[in-house]
Amino acid sequence: MRLSVVRHGQTAWNAELRAQGHADIPLDAIGIDQAHCLAESMRGLPTVEVVASDLARAAETARIVAEALGSPLRLDPALRERSFGDWEGLTFEDLFQRSSQDQVRLGLDAFHVRPPGGESFADVWDRLGAIVEQLFSAEGDRLVVGHGGANALMLARLLKGSLETSRAFRFGNASLSELQRRPDGLFQLVRYNDTSHLTLAGALSGGIDGASR
Repeated sequence: MRLSVVRHGQTAWNAELRAQGHADIPLDAIGIDQAHCLAESMRGLPTVEVVASDLARAAETARIVAEALGSPLRLDPALRERSFGDWEGLTFEDLFQRSSQDQVRLGLDAFHVRPPGGESFADVWDRLGAIVEQLFSAEGDRLVVGHGGANALMLARLLKGSLETSRAFRFGNASLSELQRRPDGLFQLVRYNDTSHLTLAGALSGGIDGASR
């Protein structure tokens, strides 16, 4: 089994370095171009099941890719990004300041800080557990379109890592990563954060930001 993991294309809030979370921000013009570049790079590959977060930025990216592949598309809210609750729309400078203050005030580590009305990283780790088991226990190749933070947690789960090891993963917009299931049933990372399809097409945006969701 081969699993392809895509981060959605760019949005205006990505460009402004704002926390999106569950805010339903669509792709901007660059993000749409990025999704089409990714789709063209995959056109002609075997049809796979495409599963995506139901938030607009991931769903739009997935629809463009699924159309190029001739693949069925299923949206699943379990693949959503971490909800930042009342902090959504804040710049990351402001968000990190508030998160750090709550860590000190509540005596928590960064993975267990929960914004007002939102989720902690530990909450998302638990939320992803069921969907990861459902998607990847069955046979057949799949392509998942999600978000920077949620994808990092998902890869850490699939590679038998932890909340702490999820910090190692950072994804550019419309990047492609791939995992291959080995004969022993474990996954191996065979492609990571590949954005070469964007570089060649001139659609690469301002760098990698695994926290911009």
